[in-house]
Amino acid sequence: MGKFLKPGRLIVMLAGRYAGKKAILIKANEETTKDCKFPNGLVVGIQRYPRKVTKRMGQKQIRKRTTLKVFIKQLNLNHIMPTRYRLEESTLKEVRDRIERVKESELKNVEKRKELRKNLRKYLAEKYRTLPAGSLADKKAQSRFLFSKLRF
Repeated sequence: MGKFLKPGRLIVMLAGRYAGKKAILIKANEETTKDCKFPNGLVVGIQRYPRKVTKRMGQKQIRKRTTLKVFIKQLNLNHIMPTRYRLEESTLKEVRDRIERVKESELKNVEKRKELRKNLRKYLAEKYRTLPAGSLADKKAQSRFLFSKLRF
């Protein structure tokens, strides 16, 4: 069977604090290691989604309603469900570059993690504000799926 958990795949979290939230798979490790005895992956997800914006709203209110809250998490690959959507290469490369600026060992440091989350939040919020109009069938608009709240 082919490998389908490749970086850039949009996933839905199934367990834990962020169950039901959407995320981007950044790195998948299907082999076990000494410190991690299960197949794991690094994900960046959206904890709080942007809210609806109308024409009547001013710029200040639009900026406030389009902010989001981001999380970074290392988790078991059994606790995610991949979707058919993928992030475009340019966005994935930018997110991965921002994460790789911080070393693996520094990801456990609270201050570095907080700074990284803030950096990713700014980038993803700007990406959301400049989304192209179109359906999800369009490859460029597939990242729209990431920014919409999961309804069930």
